[in-house]
Amino acid sequence: EMLETVAENDEEFMELYLEDPDSVTIDQLKAAIRRGVLASAFTAVTCGTSFKNKGVQPLLDAIVDYLPSPLDVPAISGFKPGD
Repeated sequence: EMLETVAENDEEFMELYLEDPDSVTIDQLKAAIRRGVLASAFTAVTCGTSFKNKGVQPLLDAIVDYLPSPLDVPAISGFKPGD
């Protein structure tokens, strides 16, 4: 079901998936998920607990793999109220 959702939101991945679903690599899937997350098409979700240190490393890996780096997004400008 996850592969189908990713394929619905990424044409490049859809072509690969429709040709041969078994030939899709992990790197191709990660790249498609990243493109979907950056386009706000869907949200990558992980779970874990810091209390028992379960799932923390996969969460950190997901942040690196799927979320934009500061270089990928435009600078944020703001204003000071009262100026």
